Amino acid sequence: MPHYFTNDAHEHEYQTITYDMNNQSYMFTTDAGVFSRSGVDFGTNLLIETILGEQPVAENFIDMGSGYGVISIVLADQLKIRGTAVDVNINALELTNKNDKNNSITTMVRDDFNASKITTDLYVTNPPFRAGKPVVLEIIEDGFNRLNENGLFYMVVQKKQGMPSYKKAIDAKFGNVSVLAKSKGYYILSAKK
Repeated sequence: MPHYFTNDAHEHEYQTITYDMNNQSYMFTTDAGVFSRSGVDFGTNLLIETILGEQPVAENFIDMGSGYGVISIVLADQLKIRGTAVDVNINALELTNKNDKNNSITTMVRDDFNASKITTDLYVTNPPFRAGKPVVLEIIEDGFNRLNENGLFYMVVQKKQGMPSYKKAIDAKFGNVSVLAKSKGYYILSAKK
């Protein structure tokens, strides 16, 4: 699964998918080597639906592990706030830029995130679990460090991917954790800084 670890060169296999949320249709170009290229996965959809249902008060958000930009673009549009899409996969970031334009949305796209000092009101992630637990724990730590006071952390995780241990890790870092939604083995975890 090269999209979790490297920026390996590959033959492009572009395709266009659509995603509907709250009577709004979005078009996304995807490619080989990016997560969930044939359609928006169940966990991402549940995460978006849950956050939109919460209607958090915020000026900005970070989408960590943004892939081709579904979460970034939909939240920026539906919540009317600034988003920053972050991914280590250069192809994914190029697709996010393209998808921003296709959907007339503007998000900041970053690959040099560790060097930046960006802080945020919301930190959203569908993390790369296959990259290993240390990577996911680092994302939880990064979320805590980048959130403004009273900022909100949101993460989707499947029970089989270790939800109980990640829930414990979030609680240990933030001092609180909630299960906002669960469906088909997927959980939306949230914490407030």
